[in-house]
Amino acid sequence: MNIDKSTPRNQDPNFKLLLLHPKYLPTWMGMGFIYLCKFLPYKVVIFLGTLLGHLLHGVSPHRKQIAKVNMQLCFPKKNEEEIDDLVKGHFKNMGIGIFEIAIAWWSSTRAIDNLKLSSKNVHIFKELDENQGVLILIKHSTHVELDIRLMAQEIELGGMYKPQSNEVMNYLMIRARNRYVTGAIHNHQAKEAIKWINNGQKFLYAADQDYGEKNSQFITFFGIEAATVTFPERLSKSGVKIVMANVSRNKERFDLEFHEISDFKEEGSVLKEVNEFYEKFILHSPENFLWTHRRFKSRPLGEESIYSEWKSRDKRRNKKRQSRE
Repeated sequence: MNIDKSTPRNQDPNFKLLLLHPKYLPTWMGMGFIYLCKFLPYKVVIFLGTLLGHLLHGVSPHRKQIAKVNMQLCFPKKNEEEIDDLVKGHFKNMGIGIFEIAIAWWSSTRAIDNLKLSSKNVHIFKELDENQGVLILIKHSTHVELDIRLMAQEIELGGMYKPQSNEVMNYLMIRARNRYVTGAIHNHQAKEAIKWINNGQKFLYAADQDYGEKNSQFITFFGIEAATVTFPERLSKSGVKIVMANVSRNKERFDLEFHEISDFKEEGSVLKEVNEFYEKFILHSPENFLWTHRRFKSRPLGEESIYSEWKSRDKRRNKKRQSRE
């Protein structure tokens, strides 16, 4: 195989005068405050994040409802009080995750190493040929930015990001991540991702959300048929190794673990195993999964929408997208 060592490569975003527009002043002030939090003891970060999480819980009725619906579907044996407690715990961790961005983006290598408690099965990558590409699947957690930084300490990796509508956040995110990932592409560059993997890249991707029916297959997730993106299975068919990765908070430090997915056997076999691993990771610390995403938005033919309250909003959004095309 002809390995193109020129890919991937980071490209720092250009600073534009647009970023100094008055509408972005609250963003600069907010991120400036979060930056200063990297100097605080981690206990204080957790305390501040918990306070912010309580605030978010109180001012985000729509997101709170989505999280509750998702949890009721995935944990049918839990009563309403238990679900409400889980929702509160989730928002608490969302608040903490916002402050953990400062640690992920701007802390030193030594500070990040001090946060790591254990790393299980990292030998998987050391045993590979240096030119062998790997698709590493992670979950959307409330501390996902820190997850990426912690894994980048162990493995040289690239990944995919979703461009932010806020130009300042986009600028800061790409510039910060470029310090510790070997390359990043946005979520409409799937062909580029495949190219990188074929060139020996260890590529990070989150396959735990509903990306629509077009490139998905309905696979069971917590007992419910869920649109599961087929990207991992297509790569597995072609011989690419698929590895599941999880990062979980253990008090004030983090545990990392990696697990190989079985080689492709039949249609849906890889996706089924992927979802089973996601379930296992989520059950370890359910409040840390990103429940505010509409995981079951796409439904099999004939099934009613689970999130009926958001139908009108989806129609408006689709209309706007179509008008831009």
